[in-house]
Amino acid sequence: MDSELILDIIGNSTRRKILSTLSQEPMYFNQLSKEVGVGQQSILRHMQFLQDSGMISSYPEKSDLGAPDRKYYKLNSAFSLTVTISEDTFAIKNQSMIESRYAESKKFYKEFDSTPDDVGEALIHLQSNLKHIEDEIFNLESRVNDLRALKQLIIRELHEIGRENLEGHLERQVLYKIIEDRGERLEGKSREKGFNRKSIYQLSKTLDQNESRIKDAVAKINSKLEKKSAEILLKDLR
Repeated sequence: MDSELILDIIGNSTRRKILSTLSQEPMYFNQLSKEVGVGQQSILRHMQFLQDSGMISSYPEKSDLGAPDRKYYKLNSAFSLTVTISEDTFAIKNQSMIESRYAESKKFYKEFDSTPDDVGEALIHLQSNLKHIEDEIFNLESRVNDLRALKQLIIRELHEIGRENLEGHLERQVLYKIIEDRGERLEGKSREKGFNRKSIYQLSKTLDQNESRIKDAVAKINSKLEKKSAEILLKDLR
């Protein structure tokens, strides 16, 4: 799902309440309106928006005593959204939550797969499993935050070098984009078969500049660098 759409959705308090309520269990319209504490006409607009965006979906369920089927709503997306804002960085990334069963997570999946059938024992087992996972997430997030702090230091140094050695704003933008793009590919995109390397055309689209200006900027960057450094940094451009 597009990050801007996600931010638009969660920027509204009523939509956040709807999503939080549906995260616990599916509900039919009147039940949801009561739980969220919003009138039916108002909540209807939000529900339509969430359904059109693909964030939620609906399904019919038979009612008791021969009443008409009820339309239930449920969450229809699983992803995590990360927003990074610092002195030298602004980034928004969203990533789908997919059950990949990596080797590092094997013990947690094994614990989950061994959930007993008895209701009481199952609840205790799941509570223990959940605690172990939360502890693991906390430890991993602490490491990630430390790496983000280091990344911030690297980007700050990169920006200082750009300001000291490149006079034009566009040249600095092109240099940052080339280096950041290479980092993104090392982060994961390079593993995708057929991933296109950054080109003059792609840079012109990303930076909303015509190709001739991008070529001039690359030439100026090239003139400021030693031949070996220029070959390494600019070799992907074509």
